[in-house]
Order: sequence, then C-alpha cells, then structure tokens
Amino acid sequence: MKIPYLPLRELNERFTVQDEQAFKRVHASGRFIGGDEVQLFEKEFAGYCGVSNVVSTGNGLDALTIILLAEKQLGNLPENAKILLPAHTYIATFLSIAHAGMQPVPVDVTELLLSVENLKSQIDRVDGIIAVDLYGKLVGDEVYAFAKAQQKPIYCDSAQSHGAINASGHRSGCLAKASAFSFYPTKNLGALGDGGAITTNDSELARVARQIANYGRENRFKNPLKGVNSRLDPIQAAFLRNRLLILDADNAHRVAIAQRYFNEMTNDHVRLASADFLAHNAVHVFPVFVLDRAHFQDYLAQKGIETNVHYPLPPHLQEAFQELNDLSFPQTEYLHKTEVSLPCHPLLSDAEMSYIINAINSY
Repeated sequence: MKIPYLPLRELNERFTVQDEQAFKRVHASGRFIGGDEVQLFEKEFAGYCGVSNVVSTGNGLDALTIILLAEKQLGNLPENAKILLPAHTYIATFLSIAHAGMQPVPVDVTELLLSVENLKSQIDRVDGIIAVDLYGKLVGDEVYAFAKAQQKPIYCDSAQSHGAINASGHRSGCLAKASAFSFYPTKNLGALGDGGAITTNDSELARVARQIANYGRENRFKNPLKGVNSRLDPIQAAFLRNRLLILDADNAHRVAIAQRYFNEMTNDHVRLASADFLAHNAVHVFPVFVLDRAHFQDYLAQKGIETNVHYPLPPHLQEAFQELNDLSFPQTEYLHKTEVSLPCHPLLSDAEMSYIINAINSY
C-alpha cells in the first residue's frame, strides 16, 4: 500500500467543477486585481472567524509583517520593538518580526506551545507578543488573559489553525488583537497558490494594514505611507470561497483521524503529545516524537507510508538568525530533533489508517 503524506491533487479534485466555474467568473469579469471575489471572500471569512475585519494579503508572512508595521504606524509598537514569540515555530514567524524592523525575543515552550510560565521570564522586557497555533492547536486562553493583564498587545500566527474553536466557542482568528493566516496550498484552508489574510476587530488597525498592503496609498496617486504590494488574487479568493464551505467537515475528519491515532497506537518507542492535544485543534499536523527519527521514517517509507517533519532545525539555530545561535531552548530543540508528522487529511480512509497504525505498532 502507498500512502502519501498529503495528496494535494486528489484533495483539490473535489472542487474541479466549482473551480472551473470560479475561473470563468473571474475571467469574464475582467477584474484580475481586487474586485468582487476578493471582497466576498473577505466578508465570508470574517463571518466564519467571527471578526469585523479581514484584510487579504499575498501570503501569510506578509499578513503577520503588515500587522506589526500597522501597529508601529499607529504608535502601538515602538521602532525596534521587542516581540516575544515561541522558539518552536516555523521561521516565518521570526522573519515577520525582522521584516518589520523589530527584534524577536524567543522563549521555550512548555510542551508544544506558549504557556503563561514561558511568558513570565521575558514579559517585562518586551513590547508585544506573537502566539503561534502550531500544528493547528490553539494557544490557551490563559495566555491571552495574562498578556491583557500585563498590558502587552498580543497577536497570533494562525497559519495552521483555520477553523479551530476554543472552549468558549470562538474561532481561531478572533482571539488576539490581530491574527495572520496563510492559505498556502497545504493548509487546512489552502488556495491553488499563495495567499494570506489578517483578521481583527480593530477597525483602525485593519484600515492601516490595508493601506500598507496596497503600496501605502490613500488613493491611486497619493501615498502617505511606505507600503508594500501584497494582495490576494481574485482567482485565489474565488477558489478559497469554494473550500471554506467544507472546512468544518474537513477539520472534523482530521480530528477523527487523530483520535484513532491516540486510541490505537501502543508502541512505547513512538511518543504522542499529551492527552489534551485534540482539544481546540484543527489538526493541521499530527505529530509524534521518536528518538531515532531517521530510522523510523525509513521504516515507514519501506512500508509505503510517507511522513514529514515540522521542523528539522528551529529558527534560532538557522544561519539567517546568527545573532540567536548561542541561545538554548531545550524543549524546542528536543521537538525539532524528534518530531515526525504522520498522514492526517480528509481523504485518509479507515483501511489506510489501520495500515499506518499496525505498521507503527510493529516498529
């Protein structure tokens, strides 16, 4: 049996008819930047996330960077602001801070995500916080409450948590002052190319973010700000509108798969996350942790099971951030040395699940 990690072609074949109709609409409109499809997607995604404002962007990195630039423009963050973030994340979170002219202040994670305990050591020396919903699991509500009590603005990198719901019934995208989403094709809500969005209930932040994303212009020929060019293409907006309709069903399937992994995997050599991993989680990635990762991946590959790693080297040890290379975050470094991502997507069948679980239990 051959089981791919993520069969993108097959996942998107579910939308062939709708996507052909979307393409025809955009092509016939003659509007290839902005227009109705972008406005409708922003409205629909705002309603889905439970926020008053969505500003679409060219990608998720731009979305997070533009949030920080807008906050600086509004005077809510200083020049060279120090931004606390988890060391355990994809490098894009770090890059957004650097691209905004600010300084990343990484801290270790408790298990997988930021906790209040992680924040306490650095909270007095930072100007703001970026939480990261890694693997699709929402950062705990207590983190947001602590940031509010400390009067520190908190933003969220929600690039992996589309549709996740917290204990109060609120979705990813409405929990922080502003959140950044990526619609990279592999995401739970993925386009057929790059795309991103900012979600926020702060109308002034949204206004300035939209201006920055469109060359910093007030109108076609007046540019009060030094902006960038970061816009969601209408064809991608149209494709995303199709996929948003079944996001909840897809996420429910991911959670059911993850539950089977938890219920049926019994190999002591393969460590699972803690029992609360499935709570408030869109399960973008299902991680396990194996000391001999290369051997484990080779074993599964021989069985026809494709896996992935999120991520082999943490940002603070990357050459791009040499100024951080001397820092040590033991939990983060353990996770990056041992994490293996198992197949977890809406088309995974019961038979494929049983095959994967039996192979792992025999490892």
